[in-house]
Parts: sequence; C-alpha cells; structure tokens
Amino acid sequence: MQYRTQIEIGAGSVAALIGLVLVWQAVGIDPRSYDAVGPRFVPLFVACAMVALGAFIAVRAWMADGRDREPMPEDYGFRDSDLARVGQVVGTGIAYLFVFWAFGYFAATLLGIALMMLAFGIRSPLAIGGVSAVTAVIYQFVFIGLMGLLDAPGAWLDLRPFTDPLATK
Repeated sequence: MQYRTQIEIGAGSVAALIGLVLVWQAVGIDPRSYDAVGPRFVPLFVACAMVALGAFIAVRAWMADGRDREPMPEDYGFRDSDLARVGQVVGTGIAYLFVFWAFGYFAATLLGIALMMLAFGIRSPLAIGGVSAVTAVIYQFVFIGLMGLLDAPGAWLDLRPFTDPLATK
C-alpha cells in the first residue's frame, strides 16, 4: 500500500472512530422534548456525518491505491510533522475533558482556548487572556444561552452561579 493511501485510510478511520464515540455520547443526551429537532439532533447529526465522511475517505483511499494520482507533495502526511505540537493538541483535549468534568463548560473552554494558543505559538499573556475570556463568554452565551444546551455542573466546583448571567437570553 502506498504511503499516501496509508495516511488517508488512517485519517479516515480515526475520524470515523471518533464519530462513533460521539454517536454513543449523543444518544445519551436527554432530548427534553420529543420534537424532531431537539437538543440531541445537532450533536447526533454531526457525529453521524463524521462517521460517514471518515468511512468515505478511508474507502476512497483504499480503492484508489496504486492508481495514477496527482503527485504527492514532499510534506504530505506525517513525515515532517511537528510531533511536539501534535502532543500538545492531544494534551489540550485531555485537559479540556478533565476540566469540563471537574469545573464545567466555561472553565474548560477558557483553559482549552488558552492551551491551544500556547500550542500554536502565541506567547502574549494579554492576547491569551483576552482571547480566551472573550471566546469563553461568547461560547457560553451562544451554546448555553441561545441554543439552550445543558450547562452541567462541575464535579468538584459548580461555576454555574457565576456563568449563568452570561447565558441569559
């Protein structure tokens, strides 16, 4: 199997696998209503689309293996990847999940944006603090306030009394 095919099958398979985990999580969302479009609809739709598109990418790559394709650029795939940055991004995801569990959505978003900015080279404390704070406020307002998604309490500390004013319509 060509290197390009291996990369594309791997990427498609990982996307489909993550999509399956998201489907499993989305099915557990309490619909709160029995309307066709409720709180579960968008996450379930996105998760199913992720599974379908990941599978499509993997199957398409497998079927095209060995056929004439456009030339592969030198930096295609992971040959020259910055593995430290990949590790930082994965670590940010793990930290986000832990902080979400411990302190809730707002704190996880605040920390996640800050860590992603650090991972991609932003070093200005003012930029990191400002962008993280503004983004967390906007996300809280849009997803919790406007869309009405559940703002789960943190297992260690419930910050909702402080963030509820951001989510009022």
